[in-house]
Amino acid sequence: MTILPIKAFSQEVPSDSLANLSRNAMFTYAYIQIEGKLLSKKLKVDVDFGDTPEQLKAGKEYSDKLTGKKSYAAILNFMVQNKFELVQTLGYTEAYSGTGGTTGIVFIMKKNTAPR
Repeated sequence: MTILPIKAFSQEVPSDSLANLSRNAMFTYAYIQIEGKLLSKKLKVDVDFGDTPEQLKAGKEYSDKLTGKKSYAAILNFMVQNKFELVQTLGYTEAYSGTGGTTGIVFIMKKNTAPR
């Protein structure tokens, strides 16, 4: 009969709970909805960073700074100066009595928040 020694070890593996994932997120995303103001060349901008109190506050601050700009490029330039990059652009439409058309644009942007 042969006796073989067996070694066993254990290692704790931290779970990636939703809280841990959000706390260690690599990117911050922004959903920026832009539409023209009625009878004006100025744009109305709504910036959405998320639903936490800090994100809501930051979204309102960005929205206030960007509303009134007259150019989509000015909005993109402002966001790039704040270290965001464009991920995707979407057009959105609204229909009324069978007619519809593009009524606004959505920019989806991300900011790399990983430590360097």
